[in-house]
Amino acid sequence: MATLTQTAYWTRKGMLVGTIVLIGFIVLRVSLTLAGNVWRKIHPPPPPPPTVAFGKLPKLAFPEQNPPAGETKLTFKLETIQGGLPKLSTIGKVYFMPKEGPNLLALDRARQKAQKMGFRSQPEKVSETIYRWTDQKTPPTTLEMDINTGNFYLRYPYEDDQALLTSKNLPSNQQAAQEARNFLASNELLTDDLATGSAEFDYLRFTPPTLVPAISLSEADFVRVNLFRASLDSLKILPPNPKESLVSFLFSGSRELGKRIIEINYNYFPVEKETFATYPLKPINTAWQELQGGQEYIANLGQNEQGQITIRQVYLGYYDAKDPQNFLQPIYVFEGDKNFFGYVPAIDPKWTE
Repeated sequence: MATLTQTAYWTRKGMLVGTIVLIGFIVLRVSLTLAGNVWRKIHPPPPPPPTVAFGKLPKLAFPEQNPPAGETKLTFKLETIQGGLPKLSTIGKVYFMPKEGPNLLALDRARQKAQKMGFRSQPEKVSETIYRWTDQKTPPTTLEMDINTGNFYLRYPYEDDQALLTSKNLPSNQQAAQEARNFLASNELLTDDLATGSAEFDYLRFTPPTLVPAISLSEADFVRVNLFRASLDSLKILPPNPKESLVSFLFSGSRELGKRIIEINYNYFPVEKETFATYPLKPINTAWQELQGGQEYIANLGQNEQGQITIRQVYLGYYDAKDPQNFLQPIYVFEGDKNFFGYVPAIDPKWTE
């Protein structure tokens, strides 16, 4: 019969062994978990196959080159921070962009929009979809609107108003961006992506008959605000010229109503962010070869008239066309020295037509 001393000894012994086993189990489990995480990081599971739910996509229609890219022989040198082409995704999202077709109520809706902007006269029909309003002031401000899309161009003839050139109360960058967004909001046009997107500014001086860049706000007669869409999937949404947004405002230094904002370009097409499909992308090496072979779209030549261009960044973006398109498609963006930007369609050509 075991004594109390023996019982206590074996109890302590059992507890010690149990503790060691428990600690060993915990260490083993943690080690296996860490090893699994490391393995998955080194060998990530393959992405799901592209859905290609929209079928074959229309080829991107870039604007006609002016001058055509072929007239200037461009040579490219790749000098990126990675030392070569970056490793980018092989699958990209494509978003649906609904189109507004002809509508019996389109003209009435356009009239209501024009009235909110201060145009109460009867419009002049310019084409089947474009109507022009003119106010009664001297000189008159004009508004041209596409009654189907609601896109418009507003202009006050500043070249006929010399007083504007002596009004130097130009808005600061922050103030100009806020006033532009306030105008959009008051006309129910301020979408989330324009409200949160970036703004860029151009200082301009009037040298008849055109506007030319000014070196600073103090030297300028006008300031232009370019409102860009916010990024989507962490990718930039870029217009045909990445330096000129499709939604822009030109401000004078006047405080007079109707003369503060003297030009508006509003060209905006909505994106259905919940309706998308995934598509295979062409290899980035192929896109680089297409750039070198003259199959790119020169979005901005910059100060590269001599034709020797050094590419510093290569990344994916989305192309925001000036004309209606059914889908927001990814592009490869080649950004270089002296403000060069080149675009190459990113969708695998097997899925375009």
